Amino acid sequence: MFLALSTIPNLSQVSYIEPDGLMFSFYNDEDQTLAVFSNNSFSSTYYTQPVNRDTGKLYGAAISSKFMSKFNTSWYQNFSNLRTGHSSFGIGWNKAQDLLFSSTAAMDGRGVISIGVPVNVFTDFFTGIDFLGGDFHLATNDGHVLVETKLPDTKIFVQNGTVSLYGKNMDGVITNRNKSCKLFDGEGCHFNAKIRGIKHVFYCSPVEIAGVPSVYVLSFPTKGLESLVHEKSNLALTLLVLMFVVVLISLCIFMTLIIRAARREMFLCAALIKQMEATQQAERKSMNKSRAFATASHDIRSCLAGITGWIDPCLEQATPHSDLANNLSLMKTCAADLHGILNSVLDISKIEAGKMQLEEEEFDLTKLLEDVVDMYYPDGMNKGVDVVLDLCDGSIFKFYLVKGDRGKLKQILCNLIHNAVKFTSEGHVSVRAIVKKPGKEDAIIASNRNGILKCFSRLCDRNNGSFSGLEEIQTLRQNPNCMEFVFEVDDTGKGVPKENQKSVFENFVQVNESPHRHEGCGLGLGIVQSLVRLMGGEIKIMDKEHGERGTCFQFNIFLAVNLQESEDCNTSDLISTDFHHKLGLHRWSPTPKSEGSHVVLLITGEERRKISKKFIENLGIKVSIAKQEREICQLLQRLKRKLDCSRFSSLEKNELCMLDYLSKSASSNSNSAGIDGFSGIHDPSSRKSNSKHLPTFILIVVDACAGPFSKLNPVVANLKKETQNIQCKVVWLDNPFIHAKSPEKNRPSLPCDHTLSKPFHGSSIRRVLGLLPEYGGIYQCSSPISTEATQETQRTVHSSTMSESTLGGKRVLVVEDVEILCKLTTTSLRKLGAIVDVCVNGKEAFDRVCKVLGDQRSEGQFQALPYEYIFMDCEMPIMNGYEATKLIRMEEQHYGIHIPIIALTAHAMAEDASKTMRAGMDFHLTKPLREDTLLDAIRCIEMK
Repeated sequence: MFLALSTIPNLSQVSYIEPDGLMFSFYNDEDQTLAVFSNNSFSSTYYTQPVNRDTGKLYGAAISSKFMSKFNTSWYQNFSNLRTGHSSFGIGWNKAQDLLFSSTAAMDGRGVISIGVPVNVFTDFFTGIDFLGGDFHLATNDGHVLVETKLPDTKIFVQNGTVSLYGKNMDGVITNRNKSCKLFDGEGCHFNAKIRGIKHVFYCSPVEIAGVPSVYVLSFPTKGLESLVHEKSNLALTLLVLMFVVVLISLCIFMTLIIRAARREMFLCAALIKQMEATQQAERKSMNKSRAFATASHDIRSCLAGITGWIDPCLEQATPHSDLANNLSLMKTCAADLHGILNSVLDISKIEAGKMQLEEEEFDLTKLLEDVVDMYYPDGMNKGVDVVLDLCDGSIFKFYLVKGDRGKLKQILCNLIHNAVKFTSEGHVSVRAIVKKPGKEDAIIASNRNGILKCFSRLCDRNNGSFSGLEEIQTLRQNPNCMEFVFEVDDTGKGVPKENQKSVFENFVQVNESPHRHEGCGLGLGIVQSLVRLMGGEIKIMDKEHGERGTCFQFNIFLAVNLQESEDCNTSDLISTDFHHKLGLHRWSPTPKSEGSHVVLLITGEERRKISKKFIENLGIKVSIAKQEREICQLLQRLKRKLDCSRFSSLEKNELCMLDYLSKSASSNSNSAGIDGFSGIHDPSSRKSNSKHLPTFILIVVDACAGPFSKLNPVVANLKKETQNIQCKVVWLDNPFIHAKSPEKNRPSLPCDHTLSKPFHGSSIRRVLGLLPEYGGIYQCSSPISTEATQETQRTVHSSTMSESTLGGKRVLVVEDVEILCKLTTTSLRKLGAIVDVCVNGKEAFDRVCKVLGDQRSEGQFQALPYEYIFMDCEMPIMNGYEATKLIRMEEQHYGIHIPIIALTAHAMAEDASKTMRAGMDFHLTKPLREDTLLDAIRCIEMK
């Protein structure tokens, strides 16, 4: 019972009554819960006791209540005899004696349970309803008023379902109206009555509230209701018309938009169809163009290969320095220029088609830079321009092993250096390179490309393939082993005007468009910019100081490197261990009594002198430079005087020490003898020598172009003769490109220990520095430097020996469809001593190989090769070289042999070489066939 009282909302009283009259009840009185109970059956005395609202337990003293005596026993008897539930309207136990709706139910004859809900819970609900000018009256069926009417001078009584209305009219006459409110056909009744002259409509209907039969009466003034309805209907009509207008306008706008969208969709579909047709047509044209370019490239290269291939044999037979030899040399130069133009056109076509891809390989970046500079050094010397390699802070030596596209990087450098030499008439061309870590700006760009911009770009362009190059660059930049390499090609030529610096990177554009412009088609810098961007960098023209001539192109790329333990890229670290290790030098520390070696440079070119001096000084070696013979003579004479003074001072001090020793010895013998007569004597050699700041080795480097050297000979000879305790070496820098005609005539008469070919940078400086005692050279005086001329002679002798022994008497097969190239290749191979068979297409070559293999098997030769080498052209009618190679490889499996097949084609791209390897060929050579490349290929095949 207590749980019901505390948990059921709005419940204020719950009671239990047994048939014998015993009763127990909980009820709420204000903010307190009380219990009422009786001890005797049908006793008139009841007791009230407080209840704990949390636990339901009684506490305190029970107080006798007399007010309950007014209820007689018949009330209990009626409820105890009930078999079903009963609802009633009564008074509660609390002090205020609030009206309650009570519901009573019997419990299997053992007693009854009764719960009570306050009437005001329901009346408050009805009084809170807005009846929009109407009036509401509610009463129980036996006349208890629950909600009183508010009509003036009006009384409403309810008795047994009948409503009695008493009211006054305008004359003060009381009117009476009775109406039964029973339901007929499920509907209540209504009647009209005037209240103070105003006609009202009364609606009444029975209703049960908590099981207690009741009647409600609802009244509205007739005019008020009509006006209200009329007012509301006018508003509703206005809203309806407005809504209809809005709907109509919206429908018109919607239909207009639909029609316009449909028309636009039709136009777009038509335009899309046209665009698709145009795209398909353009793709077909592009494919046809690519096929035509490939065919034209192959044909043009084949013709050029035939021309250049036949020029070399003609040059060998022509009289040297004759008009015929000169004309042939001009033809060879023109053919090489045509070959370069063809490569540029094909490169730009591939770049525009998006087919240019990077080939990753590991290579030595310092060697690549030196090779490229050495390649253009002769062209510069012919124009009086010095091409110099400047490795700046030496950071390139720490990260010289890189992974990237060596061929494209070389193409970029070659193009820039070629342009610099071409547009420079005097001065120098400097090639610089430094390494640095990728900056924060690059990281921000990479993260932006990974974020919203990338997603938006992908939504705008569904061709995901267009982002593949960007993703590769992005992946490379995010590689922790990635470093940024910055290159500069600086010249002292004409320069590029400010207004042309932006357009100079456009294709088919040259700075000077006059009729007397330089040769070229204006594709070089456009290709360079595309290749640089393909490798993740940018290229730009740097601003020079006011008054400086020429142009400085700077570009950066990102390459993967092999990071070592040290992550710092400062100059001091690079100059120490890695710097010497990369040069192949192992530094020995000089003795404390000497300043080490002293290098004297007499070389031409202001820029080369400055770079060489800085480079050697970074290794901790003292350097002196001279511009001409007079200066180096003065420098060597000052150095000799310094050595003479030092030696004289040393001898004089030794004599003084000996005299002092003799005097002290005599004095000691006259007074008291010491131990063996040597007490207190100091060894003269223990005195500090005045030569502790003198060099132990002097290295003189003389440029052959800085002559004449009439005064230098006696100075050097005298220096070498009179410096007994100091080593002195002279290195002669010869220029084979200028003095090739009469090298002995131009050599100096001065004592020359070693001869070295120019240019003087990179490996040349390494070989010269290897003579210094700091790097062990003091023990290698008898071994001269291996010059380039000597190496070239050795290579020539070795190549000629190898060429005579490699193909002598060997049987080879040439597969070539172009007659002139076939004749050229056959002539070259027969010149090397080979026995040559010829086929004009792949099918004939395959049949020839099968026939020879069959003949050998019939003769019992199962493991013999039909041909030592097969030189296979790739593009031929009937059957090309790729298909023929695959068939030959399949046929070889039956015999357990492998015939070396060398691809000989006009295609020179990296992907073409990969295609030949995938087809099963062993090596790839470009036409025309050259002896040196052929021997290299044979050497590589034999080493496998």
